[in-house]
Amino acid sequence: MASNSNPHLGVFEAKIIRPLTPSGGAFDSHYFARVLLAAVIILITISIIRFAKNDSDLPVANKLFSFEPRFFSRVRWTFWAKEILEAADKNAQGNPYKLAHGGQELVILPARLIPELNRLGTDVLDSRKAHSFTLLGHLTGIDVVEKTSYHVRMLLGRISPALPELFAPATARLSDAMKHDFPQSHEWTEMYLLPAAVRCFSEVAALALFGPQMAQDPRLVELTYGLTRNVFVVAFVMRCLPPFLHPLFVWLLPAKWELDQAWRELNTYVVPEVQRQNKASLNGDKAAIEPNLISWMVKDGRTELERDPSVLSALCGSVAAGSTYSIANFVCRALSDLTGHPDVLDAVLEEIRAKHVSIRGKWDMAALASLQRLESAMKETARLAPGTLIVYSRIVQRDCVIGSVSLKKGQPIAMSGPGRAKDPAVFDDPNTYQGLRFCEEDRVEEHLAKPFRSVDTDILTWGAGRWACPGRQVADMAAKVMLVKLLDEYDFGFVNGKRLQHNAIHEFLFIHPDKKILVRRRGDSVGIDFSAIDKD
Repeated sequence: MASNSNPHLGVFEAKIIRPLTPSGGAFDSHYFARVLLAAVIILITISIIRFAKNDSDLPVANKLFSFEPRFFSRVRWTFWAKEILEAADKNAQGNPYKLAHGGQELVILPARLIPELNRLGTDVLDSRKAHSFTLLGHLTGIDVVEKTSYHVRMLLGRISPALPELFAPATARLSDAMKHDFPQSHEWTEMYLLPAAVRCFSEVAALALFGPQMAQDPRLVELTYGLTRNVFVVAFVMRCLPPFLHPLFVWLLPAKWELDQAWRELNTYVVPEVQRQNKASLNGDKAAIEPNLISWMVKDGRTELERDPSVLSALCGSVAAGSTYSIANFVCRALSDLTGHPDVLDAVLEEIRAKHVSIRGKWDMAALASLQRLESAMKETARLAPGTLIVYSRIVQRDCVIGSVSLKKGQPIAMSGPGRAKDPAVFDDPNTYQGLRFCEEDRVEEHLAKPFRSVDTDILTWGAGRWACPGRQVADMAAKVMLVKLLDEYDFGFVNGKRLQHNAIHEFLFIHPDKKILVRRRGDSVGIDFSAIDKD
């Protein structure tokens, strides 16, 4: 009898089909079950090998076993990032490792590789994509930074050099805001420190972003910090969930609806102003350029993208999101550290008042920069309580080898801030606050060469390399003005004697807006007035 089998089936027919269908025509269910079980075992084995495989042979922190679901590492990282990173740094002993935090694993590189990394161009390492990735730019609206670095060039090349011109109006706005937001009583008063600091710094941010006329609108000032707050709320919450749930669950957040409304409202301010300035330029208006981000972006825009009013609006919002709460949080942390260390506070205040006498009350940027004790205290706060535990974030753009570590295209890399800032080889007694450590005789020359506003690869406050924080000059000036004014005019204390504790969500450290501090006006204030320089 001729065989009806298809000759093209070959081995597959001989080994699989025929055994399942014996000569009697009956289906062999037992054999099928064995084949199915074998297939399942093979698939599970392949999956385990795939999850366990580590192309770079780097140890993985925050992962209990090779094929642990990402959900668990995501939850641990959300609430215990600081402890996880400290343990990982200790185990790594200065060597590279991978960090599981719920998304694609980060490769954490040691700070000693910064010089090598800084030599690589954006075709190899992209910081803008990393920034958008960290704050979920596709959900929060800051993904515009992936398309252009125009705002970075303007902050570094136009706004920072214009700070002497901005100094007087910025300090005036800041001083007026402090009178409004801080108690004027000489009795101890409880207040919410962070919201007040945010509102004060937002006055400076609005001036630098939009110029004096637009910044007179209180609603626009409110937008600079309201939008920022909702960017972080959306990012914090959504990073707790796997990415495939983001498109649905993000719309369950009131903060997302408020954020979208804030972006639309910001457009109603910025877009008409950009169009007005463009029209004035086309009509031959030769008026001097005001030192603000919008004006300079309009003037220097060359490409279609750089002239797009909606893009410029989004860039202004993105700059606000990257600065407003971060510098306000820093000022609050510095005040908390000084309040908890009266000896350092007294030394800093003595320096401020001695400087006030020596310059006859005429404060300028040079006078602020000469406050070495204040600089040291600011550095120490930044060293022990940074705004983020993860620094120098980049996305690898093509396969490369860095420090003997093979990196694939698309791999996110970063560095541990505490891993460097708390390295006992760099700092003595690194876990202890020593506010004047940078003023000590053996460090004073280095301290003078690396002011707080500079890129310091030992502290990494502003990151490192060409993509270090472009607004650090403005942030440094505003923080010093706030601290000098507050320390001269106010006493601070802790409610019920409890120091302000830092909250941590993911890699971000911050003082919760609901935390209170005790404040009272000093009776011995020397009355520092930053506008006094103009009174000659």
